[in-house]
Amino acid sequence: MTVLSVLTSLASVVLFQRLTKQLIISMIAGFLVFAFVNWQVILHLPMIFLNSVRDPSFITLLPSVFLIYFLGELMAASQDAERFSQSVQRLFQSSKSAAAFMPAVVGLMPMPAGAMFTAPIVDQIGLQMNALDKTAVNYWFRHSLEFFWPVYPAMYLLASLTGTPLGMISVKLFPLFLVSFLIGWVYLNGFTLPKVRNISAQDWKNLWPLLVILSTGFMILVFKLEGWLSLLIACTFYALVRVQVILKALANSVRKLDIFPILLVVFLYKHSMIDLGIGQRMSEELSKSGFSVLLIAISLPLVIGMSTGITSAALGVCLPIVLAMQADHLAMITYIFSVIGVLLSPVHLCLVLTCQYFKVDFLRVLRRVFVPIVVTSIAGLLLYSW
Repeated sequence: MTVLSVLTSLASVVLFQRLTKQLIISMIAGFLVFAFVNWQVILHLPMIFLNSVRDPSFITLLPSVFLIYFLGELMAASQDAERFSQSVQRLFQSSKSAAAFMPAVVGLMPMPAGAMFTAPIVDQIGLQMNALDKTAVNYWFRHSLEFFWPVYPAMYLLASLTGTPLGMISVKLFPLFLVSFLIGWVYLNGFTLPKVRNISAQDWKNLWPLLVILSTGFMILVFKLEGWLSLLIACTFYALVRVQVILKALANSVRKLDIFPILLVVFLYKHSMIDLGIGQRMSEELSKSGFSVLLIAISLPLVIGMSTGITSAALGVCLPIVLAMQADHLAMITYIFSVIGVLLSPVHLCLVLTCQYFKVDFLRVLRRVFVPIVVTSIAGLLLYSW
């Protein structure tokens, strides 16, 4: 029953998105279906709401999203983004190569809704690309690093639960990252290799916004600052450099705050699944139905990842069950399909935010990256299911 309710909710999100083309309506409809099937959600709705709005992740996400918008608007209003994109296009012989390069670099720093951070830059760089291709390239290459990069929270959780050194896990998963990056490159960009050209000193100077982006990651990784605080420092610095466009950038950023209600629904889903034990019951239902351990290690994180849009949540619910079934060798598979599930999730913040930014139907984006997801999944099974 629990599994059916989650699948019905996901199907409702997809159905209403196709009918209305309005993400907020689709999200609310999906959550209402989920709540009516799981009646305890309705009974505990005040608690779920309070837990959601008091969730430290939600509280810090709101300023993070606003600051990402603000930084992007500062770059746009000052025309730094345009100059940056022109110089990057001159550096690379293909705008698609440049558009893939930026989210991959920024993917080195884990932050809430990180794909949103690079969306304005990809939008400027990918002049020869349509909105769907921009969204797909930005989404895929922003997340391909998550298959091995050792600074993502779920990686720490995997290391802790299995008692395996984090560095060893990262090294083992590196081949899968290569597969995901290469299939993404070939499928989304074609068989052309990235080629760079000599550019002028002025073009190199125009790349200085990249230093702001990398410094944000440096503050997160080296100084262990919160993402929102790192963004605040970066935005403050940028605003001081571009004082003349602050008001215009603020005004344009405020117009984009309609994303906040969507984020609230995402967190209502999260706390319904976790606080009421729905995710745990779903895991138990599947395991009692006689599924093989390998199938459970694939299906559980896949479904829960799609339901919550949070890799740590999927891994945290599923991995203890897999380990309890004496299947330590499938820990990597559980992690991989937690990531895959989140990539396919209609409540994944990066997908929600970037689809809203580029005004693209999320189903079209998922169809666009479906082949890289399938190839990466097959590679994961071949490499780590033994």
